[in-house]
Amino acid sequence: MDVPIGLILVFAIGSVAVSRINETVFGLMGYRGRQLEAELRRIFGDEPVDHTGTTADTSRTAQLLDGPLRGLRSGGHAGPVPDLGAVSVVRSAWRRARHVRLPSYIPSAAFARGVLDMVEPPARVLLSRMDHTTIPDTARPAFDEAHRSLTDTTAAALSDALATCPAATEDNRRLAASIVGLASSEPVGSLLAEVAKLPADSPLRPVLTGIVTRAGHDRDRIIAELAGWYDDTMDRLSGWYKRRVQRFLLVYALLLTLVLNLDAVALTNALWQNRSLRTAAVEAVSTQLVSNAANTTPTAGAEDAANRAVDAVRDAAALRLPLGWSAADSDSADPRRVPGDAGGWVLKILGWLFTTLALSLGAPFWFDLLGRLVNMRSTGPKPTPA
Repeated sequence: MDVPIGLILVFAIGSVAVSRINETVFGLMGYRGRQLEAELRRIFGDEPVDHTGTTADTSRTAQLLDGPLRGLRSGGHAGPVPDLGAVSVVRSAWRRARHVRLPSYIPSAAFARGVLDMVEPPARVLLSRMDHTTIPDTARPAFDEAHRSLTDTTAAALSDALATCPAATEDNRRLAASIVGLASSEPVGSLLAEVAKLPADSPLRPVLTGIVTRAGHDRDRIIAELAGWYDDTMDRLSGWYKRRVQRFLLVYALLLTLVLNLDAVALTNALWQNRSLRTAAVEAVSTQLVSNAANTTPTAGAEDAANRAVDAVRDAAALRLPLGWSAADSDSADPRRVPGDAGGWVLKILGWLFTTLALSLGAPFWFDLLGRLVNMRSTGPKPTPA
């Protein structure tokens, strides 16, 4: 039982290092933010981003990230958040992502509220809350014009008409005065009319049209249904993202395996023949690594991820595992030696391939299996060696 525990310990530590290396690279490249922005552009039917920085970004995705969701792009950085279209020099995709601070994750409720604020601004919401049944006939033309195309001009005309009409209710007058302060020069139509302005190939357009048709003016219901649709869309993106990341993990696992000479066959033989090595590995698992098994989800930045990767490799070295390389003329029992014949190279390559596949499975898998093996081993006292 001690041999597989020691071998899985190596796989767990190596998997942590692989995942941290991946987080470091993705953090430097802004990979998550770029993929999220690309998916938002697909949802809105926008053109791909112009990485040259010569054209200002006026897409709906930029309006969403520069407007309602601007706070999600701060990332804890001091200073103002730059606009998506403020890149004035030629930048590569990853440099642009870091410069404009693209978010790596957008909550579904925040996305739904942001989209609804874009297609139905607060001034339009207040207009829809006015009791149209109590609008006097003298103010009816101004109300119809504002309802058809709400601008600062039509909002001021409606407010003046209600203010000079004694039959107007006080609530409608207050709402009209508030609309004047929120309306802009850009005309805003009804909610369905604004949704119809989305590109015909936008996946969001038919979905939002159906939601608005069913929910009417129930804003909370619109947000709830739109958030549910966004979650389903992001689930599909997450599945694609995990499959894409798996390719990167295989590459990093192979590089780490070759650099540290993580040969699963040689490690198994070393653990089987060296009792002190087995004991040290089991004690390390029991005292520290299993207790930290839950700490496998990366939440820190790129610099901290790199430090964790170094710490994981240092932990493996502290156990005095036979890692690394030695000369070809060294002890034949040393698993670190360079093979001297074809048969030795075949076993070495097979060990590398097995280790690479094992490291790409991820640290949570190995830590969970490690905990199960330790529990199985602890069901009875370890026999005293003769």
